[in-house]
Amino acid sequence: MRRDGGTMKKLKSIGFAALYLAITFAVQFILMFELAAQMLIIQFKNSVTLSSDRVMEKFQSYSYNLILVSLINLVLICGFGLWYYFIRKRTGPSPVPYRKIMSVKSIGCMVGLAVCSQFVCNLIMIGFQLVQPEVFKEYLKLAEGLDINVLPAWLTLFIVAVWAPLAEELVFRAMIFRTLRKGFSLIPAAVISGALFGIYHMNWVQGVYAGLLGILLAYIYEKTNSLLGSYLFHLIFNLSSYGIEALQKALPFPEVVTGLITMGITFVSVGGIIVFIICFSKIYKKSQNEEIMQNENI
Repeated sequence: MRRDGGTMKKLKSIGFAALYLAITFAVQFILMFELAAQMLIIQFKNSVTLSSDRVMEKFQSYSYNLILVSLINLVLICGFGLWYYFIRKRTGPSPVPYRKIMSVKSIGCMVGLAVCSQFVCNLIMIGFQLVQPEVFKEYLKLAEGLDINVLPAWLTLFIVAVWAPLAEELVFRAMIFRTLRKGFSLIPAAVISGALFGIYHMNWVQGVYAGLLGILLAYIYEKTNSLLGSYLFHLIFNLSSYGIEALQKALPFPEVVTGLITMGITFVSVGGIIVFIICFSKIYKKSQNEEIMQNENI
């Protein structure tokens, strides 16, 4: 009976995780078709005739895609945010170490972990560039759409580094990972939610490194017992990509030298991730009673 009960919990948690992912994809497709229809209606009313190629060019423009992403994330934040709020309220508050999450040690550890993770992502990209060059070229086209100059810099940073992480953390950690933890232990739940996070990005390069990042984000959510923890790390990770890119361009070295420096930091970052994960675990290594007392004092 216990074994059957455990199986049912696993199946139920997987079912809900699949439902949350399906809702997320449905929101994307509905908004995409709605915006496309609105653009065509406006053009028709204004008697503007565009060729099919010109229409597709507008739909595939980088600015259009960023605006579409921001609208999708708005719907996800409102919908899943309310859902998550009422779930937490119904199940009762659990201790969240807010003061510890916002401490200098915790933020510093997140920054180090995020920067190391960015450089390790470079290894994944290099691997695709060598093994699957065509796939990597498709990824480069996608990456151009996230360039800091596509929209005003402040707006691009807000959409990519602030707005998108909030929506993704609500969906994949607050909803999917949390419900998977009801049926699975930490590692299987983190791996499954990470895999779904990779699938959500819908391209091989982003899918691989987003899947690995999703596992790390699930670990941070578990340790901090809070959406705030994983959201902060996600925000820092996305911001760090722009920071590293700006720093590389500002270095007064030839491109070859900059590349060699980057490669050296990349290999060091593999060990850096392990070090920062250990440090992060030590920061959040406290008994449940200590966490409750800390929460009551806030």
